[in-house]
Amino acid sequence: MKQRGKLMLVQPALEPVHFSRLKRIEKSPLHYAEGSIEETGAIRKGTAVHAYMLGGADKVVVYTGGNRDDRIEKWRDFKVEHAGKKILIPSEVRAVEGMRRSLEKHQRAMDLLDDGVQENLITWSLKGRACAGTPDVVRPKNGRKRLVELKTDQSAAPWHFKFKARKFAYHAQVNWYETGLGLCSQYEPGPVDEVFFVVVESTAPYPVTVIEVGECIRRQGRAVWEPWLDELLECERRQKFPAYVDDVVPWTADEDSDGLSWEAPAAE
Repeated sequence: MKQRGKLMLVQPALEPVHFSRLKRIEKSPLHYAEGSIEETGAIRKGTAVHAYMLGGADKVVVYTGGNRDDRIEKWRDFKVEHAGKKILIPSEVRAVEGMRRSLEKHQRAMDLLDDGVQENLITWSLKGRACAGTPDVVRPKNGRKRLVELKTDQSAAPWHFKFKARKFAYHAQVNWYETGLGLCSQYEPGPVDEVFFVVVESTAPYPVTVIEVGECIRRQGRAVWEPWLDELLECERRQKFPAYVDDVVPWTADEDSDGLSWEAPAAE
C-alpha cells in the first residue's frame, strides 16, 4: 500500500505587537484579530501633520480630481500611482497647513519636536512575544531619554485632552513606548525620564498645547496595556479570538429595574 505523507500545517510567523492594534483587544479579541482600522478624514489629516513635522512630507500627495470614489477610474489610477502615500483633498490640505503653521510658531513645541530622533522603529521582546513601536521623537542624552508624541485633536484644551487621553489610552501608548525604549537595542540602556504630548487643535485657530506626562500617569498607562497583552498571549496560545462573549446573554426584567423612578413627578 502506498503510504501518504502527512500534511504539515506551518503557522505563519506572528507579526510584532504594535500598540495601535493591541488596543483593539479592549473591544474584543476578535477585533484584534481582524486588524484593519477604517481610515477617516481625521486620521488622514493627523498622519499628514506627522509627516510634515517629522520629516516625511514626501509621503503626502494631494488629489484634485473630485470625489474619492472607487467607481471613478481617475481616482483608482491615482491611488495606484501613489500607493503607500497619504492622499489628501484640498479641503484637508487647508487644515493640515493651518496646524503646521501653528506648530511652527510655537517655540516650545518645535524645540521638543526637532530635538531628537524622529519616527525610528524600535523592537523588543516582552513575555516572550515580539513587540514594536515607532515613537514620534526620542532624545537620548547621558543614558536617559525624552519621549515626545505629537497629537491632533478636536480640542487642545488641557482639560479636554487629558480626558481624551484616558479614553483612548494615550497614556498607555506612551508607556508602551517607554517600556520598549528600556528594552530595545536601538538605543543605549537608560530610563525615560521625560514624556510630553504636543497637541494641536484640528480646526482654526489651531491652538497648540504642550503637556508633560507624569510618572504616576504613565504607571497607570501600564496598568491598561499589560492586561491587554496578557489576554492576547492567551488567545494566541489557544488559537482562539472570541467576540464579546461566547455564551448566550440573558436579558431579564430585573436588570431593567434599579429601584429609581425615571417618570416625571405629578403636577401638584
